[in-house]
Amino acid sequence: MAHPQFEAVNLISDPVHGYIELTKRLTPAQADRAGLPAEDAAEEDLLDTQWLQRLRRISQLQSARWVFPSAEHSRFVHGLGVMHEAGLWGRALYPTLRDALLRDTLDEGEASEHPIPSEALVVETLRVAGLLHDVGHGPFAHFFDEHVLSRWPAPPHPSRDPRKRLTHEDLGQAIVERELADLIEGLRRAPSGDPERAAFAEGERIDPRWIGFLISKPPLAEPGMPLWVRRLQPLFSGIFTVDNLDYVRRDALMTGVAIGVVDADRLRRYAFVSERGLALYEPGLGALEMFLTARLFLYNTVYFHRTVRAIDLDLAEAFGPAFEAVFGDRNPLDALRDYATLDEYALLHQAALWARGERISERPEPGDGCVTPGVADLWKGILLRRPSWHAVREVRRDSRAGAARELVEAELRAALGVAAAEDAGRYRFDLADADARPQNPLLVAGRLVVARRDGSLDAAPLSELLERLPAVVTVGRAYERIG
Repeated sequence: MAHPQFEAVNLISDPVHGYIELTKRLTPAQADRAGLPAEDAAEEDLLDTQWLQRLRRISQLQSARWVFPSAEHSRFVHGLGVMHEAGLWGRALYPTLRDALLRDTLDEGEASEHPIPSEALVVETLRVAGLLHDVGHGPFAHFFDEHVLSRWPAPPHPSRDPRKRLTHEDLGQAIVERELADLIEGLRRAPSGDPERAAFAEGERIDPRWIGFLISKPPLAEPGMPLWVRRLQPLFSGIFTVDNLDYVRRDALMTGVAIGVVDADRLRRYAFVSERGLALYEPGLGALEMFLTARLFLYNTVYFHRTVRAIDLDLAEAFGPAFEAVFGDRNPLDALRDYATLDEYALLHQAALWARGERISERPEPGDGCVTPGVADLWKGILLRRPSWHAVREVRRDSRAGAARELVEAELRAALGVAAAEDAGRYRFDLADADARPQNPLLVAGRLVVARRDGSLDAAPLSELLERLPAVVTVGRAYERIG
């Protein structure tokens, strides 16, 4: 008979993290042998839903894989990595989180309005949020947000700018709360060889709204959300996150780009929860600086590669009509059932037909599967890695040197002798910003502070670190149409 710890958890081999644990549902007899509570769901049940399996067919690098041939990894494997990373952070932060909540409760503060959670509940909440943080992504990931979802407004929220447009995070919240809530509420443990650390306390369950809150961007303000959930939100929307701690390492590995060491373990060892929220002990600043430098290098080398951005220029013209051809003009938020089958396989299958001259129409109708000849030609170039544009001039400027996007474009135009209204069809100007200090609003109180060696909490050391890095590197290129 297998030992209970082997019955309770599966192992997934991963090139970044080694072995990733995944809980599997136990029968009542197995749960009794393992000293665990009866359960209605486990992580494997979430993984086997159409929503998670769909992410196998959403690439992690939307167009960079045409330039870096080995970068064929998916949002599915990235989600597994973020789940694992989030669980490590949950275990590492729980002791100081519990102490902070206990102090606040004794002082009759905000934490006293909710029970202090068990370690297992905290860890599993973070793991589920990590697993599901990208569940709303469409084909070509962030490109889909920018060129399709932005057509519609985001769901209203008191703490949200009413001008905010729809994003994959909004779709993710809807999927979590409408489609996956029952499974999430049926979870009763986190992976651990120790039954006492694995099982939730009696009566505990994960509220799906906690997951939606954690994965929202920009971060929502929810005064009614348990204080411990709010304290952990920076792990998903902070200056370093469980998301980018995985994708920086994973994308570098899969593209073959050497970024140096990303010491996530050192960051975890020096991070803790203080009375002001997530904090980093001063000796951990070096690891943070190394990570931010690696992230910036990856942006400049991979995401903003000249050919990657040239393909994106064609995609900007071809993507909207392609979406309308296969999905119509519906808001995915109002058609989640059909959205579940919209992935890159479905889109690229149609693109292959268009590229060989099928399903072409001068006047396509939304949802009829047809595109114009011009859009078909664009997709043919994309599929064959023959973009319509090639870079003829490049400018990179650090914002501390006074370079803004307008100034960079003006410099490009001056170098080419092109006035603002001239040669509009010949040149295309592409500008991209790589922020070495992601989500700078997180520097407000309660987001991330640094603990000095004398025990004081101070944002100054973090500000000093960020001053050593470029605030924003603007990469501007002039592209000339080929042929």
